[in-house]
Amino acid sequence: MKHYYQDDYCTIYHADCRELLPHLRGEVQLAMVDPPYGIDGGRGTTSKARGKGNYASSFPDTPDYVANVVVGAIEWCIDNCRTTIVTPGCANLASYPQANSFGCFYQPTATGMQRFGNMDAQPILYYGTSAFAGKNLGRPCSFTLTEPPSCRTHPCSKPIKAWGKIMHLHCADDDVVFDPFMGSGTTLRAAKDLRRKCIGIELEEKYCEIAAKRMAQEVLAL
Repeated sequence: MKHYYQDDYCTIYHADCRELLPHLRGEVQLAMVDPPYGIDGGRGTTSKARGKGNYASSFPDTPDYVANVVVGAIEWCIDNCRTTIVTPGCANLASYPQANSFGCFYQPTATGMQRFGNMDAQPILYYGTSAFAGKNLGRPCSFTLTEPPSCRTHPCSKPIKAWGKIMHLHCADDDVVFDPFMGSGTTLRAAKDLRRKCIGIELEEKYCEIAAKRMAQEVLAL
């Protein structure tokens, strides 16, 4: 496997994750994934139009793509990682396997709309066990989210502090963190700032370049 970028913590591959997953068996312990949402054009929370206008993709971001490609990759993570954490979006939530635990990002200032009102929560699905299983008392599954996205050059990046907080709650020091739908690299950036090894795969070279530039920065304090 030829990497697109590599440093002491992070390895990035520009590829279809389905081609590389068999080679990673036994190599990764924690998968944290914000996959395509299947809304036909984007993964943003503001509107479909915003996603269609800004999210470059060479694949159809449709419910069929989620069911036939994304869910398969998540099932691989569930089968091969101790812990898998997924933010699947709301539109195709029912396509995913039943989770062991459920939480959400509550967004009190959300402006996205759905049929019954504001889209003010995004689901978080937890599979497997935490690195700190048996020490879960007081450990939240849901989080209030008022933080802006972490990367302005990608229309749908996760907020770095919130993503890093979840990672810190479930990631052992020697874990390798994995994201098969890397996007702008927020999972890898959070892992690097926590001094964890991490691997990301992204189909779009444009976003591999953005992620590589983010990884090239020194370790930051979350």
